Amino acid sequence: VLWLARGTQSCFGPVNIMGRPPKNYFKFVASMDTTEARLLIERAIHDYPTATWADLGCGTGTFTYALAGLLGEGSKVWAVDKLTQYLGTGKGPVAVEFLQMDIERQPLPFNSLDVIIMANTLHYIRDQETFLGRLPHHLIKNGKIVLVEYDTDRSNQWVPFPVTYDKAQTLLAEAGFKNIFRIGERPSTIRNGMIFACVGQL
Repeated sequence: VLWLARGTQSCFGPVNIMGRPPKNYFKFVASMDTTEARLLIERAIHDYPTATWADLGCGTGTFTYALAGLLGEGSKVWAVDKLTQYLGTGKGPVAVEFLQMDIERQPLPFNSLDVIIMANTLHYIRDQETFLGRLPHHLIKNGKIVLVEYDTDRSNQWVPFPVTYDKAQTLLAEAGFKNIFRIGERPSTIRNGMIFACVGQL
């Protein structure tokens, strides 16, 4: 395990350079595997068997690899994270490319994505309205966004700016997305409640 400078935000929340990790840290890291991730998002895939996706806040690649197992030949997944992640270059016929950047402070270098996925990422962004409002510019006409979040309004060190399903619907509608609906859910292993996945389309 690589510990970062005290107070650094990883894709899983704050970590420390020494001492014990935050309570439930390892349980959080291991809370979902690729198979479970696939079950959450697979209903968003059928329209685009071959497509280009961006996984914003990809972390160690749980949803990146889930996508690579669901998309068709010739597809590509851009895996984007603020911290260096050591991901492979692809899985089968699907290409995977890692891009290190701060998505909250740097402009995204995409302009024709089919789908953007943010899995347990939006709750780290303070100004969610402004951020989501920029995303349509990086999608094709009729492009989609997939959100995966904890369905809670209670904040903590791992979920500083929580996004309930109702809030997600409002935020996505204000950003210009339509036909917003839930595509999957599963119980959370680190707190009471559910994890949901929803999709919206331009």
